[in-house]
Amino acid sequence: IKKRRAFRSHLLTKKSKKVIDTIEYIDLATVTEDRKPWNSPLWFVRDDKYNLYFYSPKYTQHSQNIRNNGKGFVVIYDSRAPEGTGFGVYMTVEVKELNAVSEVKEAIKWIYTKKKKKKTTQDFLGKSARRIYKVTPKKVWVNDAEEKDGLFLDYRIPIKLT
Repeated sequence: IKKRRAFRSHLLTKKSKKVIDTIEYIDLATVTEDRKPWNSPLWFVRDDKYNLYFYSPKYTQHSQNIRNNGKGFVVIYDSRAPEGTGFGVYMTVEVKELNAVSEVKEAIKWIYTKKKKKKTTQDFLGKSARRIYKVTPKKVWVNDAEEKDGLFLDYRIPIKLT
């Protein structure tokens, strides 16, 4: 049973990485100052350590929430999958607005690898209306399920991205 679970965990990790590598949007959940949930679909890229980056106007609700507490929850999935075939990757995360030139420069390197028109750090610092955000996964998992003795059981399978 241990070997089978280890092999299944390996397959789920591989599948999780494929989802992160191919899907272009995350659902980022944050919380407002008055403790109301706020969900935002955001285009993102990842670096080689599976940190995620996105840019956004600095006055949006999710940007304000990030500045207020830096905590979030991310789901990445293919929303076009037929019913019953979906697969999602779940993460508790820390989210940070990048304000240091070196951090923004590093993020720009990942964000603009495939885009023709490059941006500079000044496009995301100072009086600029946009900021770059870094999402650092803390816990990552996928849900799995099985039927046992007539009961439908679902549980979390931890995923190690790096």
